[in-house]
Amino acid sequence: MPSRSHILAIFVALCLSLLSTNSFAADLFDMLKRMSEADQQQNYQGIFILRKSDKLSTMRVTHGIDDNDVWESLEALDGEPRKVVRHNDQVISIFPERKLVIVRRSDNKQSLHPKLPENIDQLDLFYTINRRENDRIANHQALVFDLIPKDQYRYGYQYWVDKNTGMLLRCDLISENRTVVEQMMFTSLEYLKEPPSQMFELQQFETFNQQVLDEPVVDAQYGADIAWTVNILPKGFVLTQNTMRYSRSAITDTNAPQENIQPDLLHMVYSDGLASVSVFVEKYQGDDKHLQGASTMGAVNAYGHSLGDYFVTVVGEVPLKTVQAMAQSISKVP
Repeated sequence: MPSRSHILAIFVALCLSLLSTNSFAADLFDMLKRMSEADQQQNYQGIFILRKSDKLSTMRVTHGIDDNDVWESLEALDGEPRKVVRHNDQVISIFPERKLVIVRRSDNKQSLHPKLPENIDQLDLFYTINRRENDRIANHQALVFDLIPKDQYRYGYQYWVDKNTGMLLRCDLISENRTVVEQMMFTSLEYLKEPPSQMFELQQFETFNQQVLDEPVVDAQYGADIAWTVNILPKGFVLTQNTMRYSRSAITDTNAPQENIQPDLLHMVYSDGLASVSVFVEKYQGDDKHLQGASTMGAVNAYGHSLGDYFVTVVGEVPLKTVQAMAQSISKVP
């Protein structure tokens, strides 16, 4: 029986034969969709470089999957020693020098490093796909694609994808002026025949200070006395999350028993399936307690402003004009 990688290679070859037809864009999106599915099934270990703004980081990643579980680790090779491990929806951050372990849960079970989006076949309404000349990344042959936004309210993407396995080898995030604002690129990558062993036991860190950040959240329709909506959204952005959380002031600035503290921070997430934006609404605490106006750090833009007794903060890896328009258009639902 042919292997998964062999089948994928045959599929890629068939798709490439269709590039001369008028339907090449649809074929490319379909090919990337198949590659995205294959990417999620790989066992591998490697080293990649992550560039955000002017800061470079080097990471070692290990990833394993079987019929029941997904586990991976991400270890920093420069700066402060730190390691993050994920087992399904549990994420554990380890800081050896501080003797600190932080445990939290991630509902979306998102990978610790960039991967191809799962819904890439649905993005042709908002992005144009272009194929570039083949390249080689970390000694693996790569197909290269651009995803160019059809408006100015989201960033563009350039993908280098292993033509045999579907693995994302490099990803550039492209701003409105065509500069790279964020980049991930493997420098070495080895595929494993068997899943690596799961090494997520915390016994070796039992002397460390352990913090559990399993923050309880509730659906906003049950936890909020006032509903809010964003009236100006880029085409294709829809509400994907609407929950009530605990603001920092609710946890740190009160002497009330923990069980009596109520969630007071509305968190809404809007996404087109590739880009996503978080919207936070909370009681106004004073100018020194909130981000005022615009702020930029690498690919991340944020905008905050007061709205009566409330304060709105919008954050996302999208252009500044997007978060500003969303923040200034938010309103209470009558």
